[in-house]
Amino acid sequence: MLGSLVIRRCLLPAAALVTEAKLAKSTTSEPQIPAPVCRPSELPIYTPEPPKLGGNVGESSQESTPNFIENSVKTVRQTLGRYSDEFYAYEKVAKQSLSESKQNIEWLVDYLRQEDNMLPKAGAIGIGALAGLVFGLRGGFFKKTIYATTGALGMAAVCYPKEAAKYSQLGVVESKKYLTIAYNFAYGDQPKVEEVKNTASD
Repeated sequence: MLGSLVIRRCLLPAAALVTEAKLAKSTTSEPQIPAPVCRPSELPIYTPEPPKLGGNVGESSQESTPNFIENSVKTVRQTLGRYSDEFYAYEKVAKQSLSESKQNIEWLVDYLRQEDNMLPKAGAIGIGALAGLVFGLRGGFFKKTIYATTGALGMAAVCYPKEAAKYSQLGVVESKKYLTIAYNFAYGDQPKVEEVKNTASD
């Protein structure tokens, strides 16, 4: 009887107080915060070594300064990065100017190939002849004539592409015929009458 009274009056309330105290302690304790995680790209490249315990202050400051190799690598890396940025900027400007000049040339060729533009075509052919003459200035009369004629014919081919294709085919046929005649004349061979008739009919 006495034992049951002691258990009910003393031990049970004491056990209840102990469990309440443990619960209160666990709820009031601060939750553990995980350590911050960083990506590999956020890590510094040059990190100083941690100071050694028990050493002098002067020694730790001398050890934390970067050495000659680290300074050299850092300088080379920064120089290469600056030059690569400049190269990419120049490449971008060159691509942009090339695309703009290509669009301008396409527009000019389309403009010159229109049938209504007779005066611009004549001016373009004259400019081509003048450019050929400028390129052949150091030569004699024959070289100047060949260069000017080539420049004029080139611009005429740009302005009149269909006529240029037609006359170029005729020129190839005629040149083959005259080359055959010159070969036969040089070697004394006389072509047959049928061949001469065929070439004449062509």
